[in-house]
Amino acid sequence: MVYYYTSNNVKMLRNMIIDYGASTEVSPYEYMKTYISKCPENIEDAKLSWTAEAFLGIQKHGEFLKEIASYMSEELSDEDQDYFIIVFHAITFQITPTDMSYLYKCLFNLSKPLLSTFTNFLSNNEVLTYVSQVAQSTYDTNFITNKIISPLFSWQPYISEMAHNYAEYLKKIERRKIKPLTIPVQPNVLRRKNYSDIGPLRVPSPVPDTPPNSMQKKRHKMLPKSVIDKKLKNMHEKNQHKATQLLHIVKTNNSNFAKGRSENYYKKLSDIRNEMDNENKKTGSNVGKRAFSLPNTAPTIKETTATVKRINKRIQKSQIEEVKWLEDLITNFRDVNKIEQMKEYDRQEKERERLLSIEKKHLMGQISHEEALIAKRKCKEENKKKHEEFLREKQNWDEEIENWRKTEMEKNRKQVEKLSLLELNLMEAKYNATLKKKGTADKVKKENEEILAKAMQAKQEELERRIRVIKEIKMLAEIAKKARVPKIIDLTETSGLGLLCEMSMAELQERLSNMKICFCEELENKKKNIKQENLAAKNKLIEAKESIKTYMNERETLRKEKKSSNNVPLNSTTSKEIGELKRILDEKRKLRVQLTV
Repeated sequence: MVYYYTSNNVKMLRNMIIDYGASTEVSPYEYMKTYISKCPENIEDAKLSWTAEAFLGIQKHGEFLKEIASYMSEELSDEDQDYFIIVFHAITFQITPTDMSYLYKCLFNLSKPLLSTFTNFLSNNEVLTYVSQVAQSTYDTNFITNKIISPLFSWQPYISEMAHNYAEYLKKIERRKIKPLTIPVQPNVLRRKNYSDIGPLRVPSPVPDTPPNSMQKKRHKMLPKSVIDKKLKNMHEKNQHKATQLLHIVKTNNSNFAKGRSENYYKKLSDIRNEMDNENKKTGSNVGKRAFSLPNTAPTIKETTATVKRINKRIQKSQIEEVKWLEDLITNFRDVNKIEQMKEYDRQEKERERLLSIEKKHLMGQISHEEALIAKRKCKEENKKKHEEFLREKQNWDEEIENWRKTEMEKNRKQVEKLSLLELNLMEAKYNATLKKKGTADKVKKENEEILAKAMQAKQEELERRIRVIKEIKMLAEIAKKARVPKIIDLTETSGLGLLCEMSMAELQERLSNMKICFCEELENKKKNIKQENLAAKNKLIEAKESIKTYMNERETLRKEKKSSNNVPLNSTTSKEIGELKRILDEKRKLRVQLTV
């Protein structure tokens, strides 16, 4: 099982408990259901199940946990009391002592006073009596002994170890404290006595004239993560407040900052762009000359067998396509004048399409602005309707909940009466069962004693029989050692099993030598064939590389010629589309005016 009781998760549980305490009309099951539905999809299912179990368990045992936390109210703050409830519930009902190191890290990161009070509270033996007295008001005796006191009793040595570790940590911190300043002693080498002029004795000053470096330089404290997060949060809130103030000032001073721009603005933009295009056309020749002077470096490609074959196939396809294109040109277009007229017409069409595309984008922007305003107005009206429906549903749910509570109270009362009768019957059945068990236990003891006696006799007889057999085997082994005769092996003789395929050792050796010779001849033939195939493949690759180099050189020359005459195709738009966009914009504006009225 994954350990989830970290400092961040404990803080999350505390925030959930506080949020649930603020909402009084919701049950813990319903609150948990809404919380899970709002969670993002990236969260694991195991973590969601852990949060649900921990939250519902704390709400179930809330009275018991709050009474124990009230005992520590003088020593702990309100925040630490909430953390104490969560950790105490985890120790008693969820965590085992094997997770002691993780729990120590969690408490150390949450708050150090909570760690010290928690360990001191649970390390005493008198705490178990106090906990049992508090739990008797809400739980059964069997539940208290099995589910509360036994886990706490198993946790006590581990909690004392946690207290010992924290005490060692405090000792280390005390050792690291700043030592008192050392007073430097001035050397008496240059202070030579003049016996003629003996003046009054000079006492060295206890503190030096100039303070040492340790006093001049201030120490920079290393702040913990929680303090840094708080400071960053405060800075973020201040910046957000300043931004809202600036936005309010802009709105009051500039009332036209969110309005759409007029048509004159876009006309000026189009005039400026036309002027820029004319200037670029005039200076186009100089730019073209500069472009040819720039170095045209192509990227290096690794010449592997696969790349060479792929490029060769592409070159063949492109050559076939170029031949077809030239044949089509020869058959269709033979007049030079007609080709020049078509080029001028194409240039005019591209310019017209560019202007139409600019108008279309401008109209589309205005339409999207109008649609946004309409959607905002509709969203406000829908929210009002939803709020009214929510209030009606809330009243109906409150009435249904009150009726459900009354019916559940009656059901619980009847169930309690039935359970009391069942407990009495169980007590009588247990007493009768104990009497029967005592009688059967006596009979079983007598039968077991008789069976053990018989088994011991059988084991002794088996041991005696085994000893006799072992002695006989040893005697036979000694006789066989004395009667051994050396064997003579003949390689030409068969095994004598009576099979048709029997062979002697000499025949088998001859067969193996023949098989080895045949295998060696086959391997040499295969090697020769493979070498011939590799040579043919290398020759093909060399021919392909030469053809690729010639093709790439031809393409480079063509690119340099066509660089000056390249024109980028533009998206074509018709005047009908612009007319439709203007009509849509007028309709959206009328609809917005109707909604605002």
